[in-house]
Amino acid sequence: MKKILLSSLCLLFAFVASAQVNPNRMIIQPKQGDHVGYLVERIDSVYFTKIEGRVAADVKFKSYKTGKADTVVLSVTMTPECKGFRIACIPAVRANALTSDASVATYLEKTGETMYFKDFTNAEMYGFEEPFKPATEYTLITMGYDKYGIACSASRSNFTTPAAQVVGSPAVEWKVDELGSDKLVMTFTANNDCANFATCLFKAGEAQAQFEQWAPMMGFANMGDMIKQWSGKLYQDKNTQTWNNLIPNTDYEIYVLPLDVNGNYGSMVIANVKTKAIGGEGLAEMTIEIGQFGGDATGGYYQEVIYTPNDQVSLHRDIILATENYNKPEWGEAGVKAFLMEDNPKDPYWNQYGVDAAKWTVTPSTEYIAFSMAQNIKGEWGPLATKTFTTPASASAVNAAKVQIPYRLNNGGLNVGVVPAAFKNGVMKRGVRLVQK
Repeated sequence: MKKILLSSLCLLFAFVASAQVNPNRMIIQPKQGDHVGYLVERIDSVYFTKIEGRVAADVKFKSYKTGKADTVVLSVTMTPECKGFRIACIPAVRANALTSDASVATYLEKTGETMYFKDFTNAEMYGFEEPFKPATEYTLITMGYDKYGIACSASRSNFTTPAAQVVGSPAVEWKVDELGSDKLVMTFTANNDCANFATCLFKAGEAQAQFEQWAPMMGFANMGDMIKQWSGKLYQDKNTQTWNNLIPNTDYEIYVLPLDVNGNYGSMVIANVKTKAIGGEGLAEMTIEIGQFGGDATGGYYQEVIYTPNDQVSLHRDIILATENYNKPEWGEAGVKAFLMEDNPKDPYWNQYGVDAAKWTVTPSTEYIAFSMAQNIKGEWGPLATKTFTTPASASAVNAAKVQIPYRLNNGGLNVGVVPAAFKNGVMKRGVRLVQK
């Protein structure tokens, strides 16, 4: 083991040389997690060393049993340089969100998991704060520590709990009553074994991604948990539901979760529908009208711009731009076209269907140009529509800086237009016990 020793005098000299001041604190900021600080006067020396080999506590799942309490049987084997470890058993979706060894260490330390200092060949882990969910994947996860108490490498072992003993065969039948370009009406009918049910609509393929994103934060252990909560309420017997403001020509999945008399989840059903397309195969053209100017110096000013598609338009995209920015080399007609034709899935208002009466934040007494481009049902782009206008003067106008793409107000909320780079200017805690069986 090699050490490189720096005396406190050398350390202070280095600090003074680099900062040109007399520092009295040393701060260590890891790439992940909180910083650690020291008074310089209490530091004797700082040195670097090396430990050969992997430092980890390899965990292996053996069996799971339940009854009065959930118990996991496992083994843990520390590597030669591993002198201790922390361990937890958490839903796999939560463990999957811990994408680095550093994040695992931070999680296990903040949740106060017990430190162990020996191997376990046939240990029982019990004392969990929350009962395990049926038919749910869990992860045993450890963090190994070296002789200096440094968290090093994580180890994981997954298992799935058995399905619940469902009473009867709860199920829900469904039928589509009405399906348009932006509206869906469905009727759901539960059988006699179904005490109640939950429903939730997603764009096709998005449910799993939503689960992985929100489960760690909202405490969902499995997909059923998310559908049950996001349904808003549990329905009984028969129910007709309506979804509005859907996207034309888009595949959707409706998740239907039946529950038995004990609240156990039955088999999930996924209904598939596709909204009707709009537009035609001809030339997709837009017209632009300038609407009302409003607002004040306190809350900001806005300009309404109305974008109207012809009957061939399938979707359109709309912006405004201050004329002085339009005249910059990175914009112009080519820049605007490229910007409007680029997909922007993170902006919920980017693709528009039907008439778009948009309100944009603006500066009074300023010339702007409104732009719109549309696609027909074949995905072919039509011509760029433009309309130049000047906002009215206001004696109380603030001297606000112009922006390339002003903020857009929709449904009472603000949404920032995103400019591509090419266009820019410059759950289980201390109650857990691990014992040798």
